[in-house]
Amino acid sequence: MNLTTNSITFLKDIHSDIKIDMRSGWRHHYFDGSLSEISNFIKLIGDDKIYLLIPLFSSSKSLSIATLNLSEPFLVNNKSNPALIIKFIMDQWNTSGFEIRENTIITYSFKFKRVWFSY
Repeated sequence: MNLTTNSITFLKDIHSDIKIDMRSGWRHHYFDGSLSEISNFIKLIGDDKIYLLIPLFSSSKSLSIATLNLSEPFLVNNKSNPALIIKFIMDQWNTSGFEIRENTIITYSFKFKRVWFSY
């Protein structure tokens, strides 16, 4: 399945005939500040695995602090287009209105979980 290759594949856009098992727990993957790390994250997804992602910015690794969800959940696999995802995230950030105060450290992460499709 082509997930997030030419456009972002939002969860809400999956046809209702496809059942999505989302019982796995949420995890977080933190990035060290380089959005190019997204490429590595995508490449490391195993064959035939699908993840539901929510990109986040927060003012610390503790998600109890102010956190900005940059989009609705979307689906990726190891064939997803990292350049498309990076552009999407940057566009979301640029239109968010979120301002960085001086001496504030921003943490970027994915909140993600594995999902399974059944037809």
